[in-house]
Amino acid sequence: CAFMSKLCRYVFKTGQTRLQWRALLCQAYHLALHDHFQEARDLLHLTNLQEKALESDVHVQILYNRVLAQMGLCAFRLGKIQEAHNDLMAVCMHNKARELLAQGLSYAKFQERTPEQERAERLRQFPYHMHINLEVLDSAHHLSAMLLEVPNLAMQAIDPTNKRIISRVLRRALDQYDKQVFTGPPENAKEAVVSAAKALQKGDWQSACAAIEDLKLWEHIDVGHPDNGAKVRDMVKEKIKTEGLRTYLFAYASIYDAFHLDQLVSMFDLPSKIVHSIVSKMMIKEEITAFWDESSKYLLMQHVEPTPLQRLALTLADRGAQAVENNERLVDHKTGGYGFKEQGREGKGGGRWDQGDGKGQRRFGKGGVPGFEDRKGKGKGRGKTSSGPPRSRGWENARAGAFSGGAQRGWGSRPN
Repeated sequence: CAFMSKLCRYVFKTGQTRLQWRALLCQAYHLALHDHFQEARDLLHLTNLQEKALESDVHVQILYNRVLAQMGLCAFRLGKIQEAHNDLMAVCMHNKARELLAQGLSYAKFQERTPEQERAERLRQFPYHMHINLEVLDSAHHLSAMLLEVPNLAMQAIDPTNKRIISRVLRRALDQYDKQVFTGPPENAKEAVVSAAKALQKGDWQSACAAIEDLKLWEHIDVGHPDNGAKVRDMVKEKIKTEGLRTYLFAYASIYDAFHLDQLVSMFDLPSKIVHSIVSKMMIKEEITAFWDESSKYLLMQHVEPTPLQRLALTLADRGAQAVENNERLVDHKTGGYGFKEQGREGKGGGRWDQGDGKGQRRFGKGGVPGFEDRKGKGKGRGKTSSGPPRSRGWENARAGAFSGGAQRGWGSRPN
């Protein structure tokens, strides 16, 4: 790392901005390759390389995508599942990793390239010995998505107001799996992860671990140290046990009145301290309504189901919030506020009613605007309009409510 920093200082002395960006990206790639995830992330954030890469040429963007992919693999090796999913999702979500990493061409159905464009893309390709294994990327992406999305799906089953979507890719794969008439054994890495996710939804962590046991990911996750693949696999199995416990409590807590700590320990093969810590964190985050007894050996569940009246009140509050939001958008469109401010000036009928240089003055005909004195008007409206100040149409109160907090809109407090 010290040698790479020394080389980057040499590049910075040249004063060329593009070379400085590429040097920073290469340094971040080097840090991620050697499991220094925190330093690589700080380097990207402090230098604001994401926006700079988007403003630069294609070669810098490709290098930035490769840095993201390597950082995702680094976070996955270190057990940082949330960070790994965020980085890998940017590369693998739209199934264009091959093109984003300059490791091949992707041919879409309605995409046409000229011979010059195809030749330029082929010249940008990286040599084979510099390729990042795409199967490893997809497997790591799907595994991190499974560990995050499966407990989220179980939580949404007991809390319909929670509509958070973590991974659309995994949800689409699970929907396709459910629509199949006959489900055979998995044939590739993606199907293995999907079958593991289906087992994890039932709390069956043994079947989930068996489904991902033979993935090629473990042999290629750390190219320089093949023995670390077994360590990463054991770490992922521990994560599966933890998320299996959380999913089991989300799915079946409404059936039981109490859980014994030793029962959960034997079911998920976890130490009692780890189980106690996981359940306590869930109670602190208010993910489950439960409490420990005096001996901390029994988990007592509180079945607090909302009444039909409370469910209707929640539905009314959501619809009221949506109606207020639509009303605010209508007000912005009418008054030219926010995103609609410049829209009326650049269009065909550009100009608001109070601007003298646009064609918007013709909106009310030749007689001028109602409520204002127009001495140059020639229509019938001249002489019939009042010269007093314009009357208030009530938009002031609407805008004041838009700028104030959400507690004044009527849905800030919901019934318990």
